[in-house]
Amino acid sequence: MGAETVQSAIPDWTPEMSVGNDTLDSDHKAFFDIARLLYDSLAAKQDQGMIITSTLMILEEYVDGHFLREEKALKAVGYTQLAEHHHKHRKFQARVRAISETYQSGTKSAADDLPNLVIQWLTHHILNEDMQYKRWIRDSAVDSRPLAFLAMEAAG
Repeated sequence: MGAETVQSAIPDWTPEMSVGNDTLDSDHKAFFDIARLLYDSLAAKQDQGMIITSTLMILEEYVDGHFLREEKALKAVGYTQLAEHHHKHRKFQARVRAISETYQSGTKSAADDLPNLVIQWLTHHILNEDMQYKRWIRDSAVDSRPLAFLAMEAAG
């Protein structure tokens, strides 16, 4: 029963969400996996505090690195909606960071809705915002280094 519940609660990335670049698509798929891990950890009966804390840190790193990767690529191709895209990224980044900080300061319920928030925001963002740059993106414009390097660069 548990696996079925998780699958229905946290959907999978689908081919319709492809932005036409394997690296960016892989990043997006990883966000779904992180949301699933958070969901599983929050749904577990035993104390999963360390796993949740680690997953929140991974989520923050992915947000920082992926957004930098995507924005660098959009800048390289002269995407005309980059400023608006950047603004939407920063708003989501701030939400994730605030939830993580609230959780880590002792309000454990702060993370309860995060898996659904991540999936809802990401699904909407990919299907509505990212699809607008699909025709602009070129593989040569995308920095394909591992996200850890980009997250460190973003933290600068």
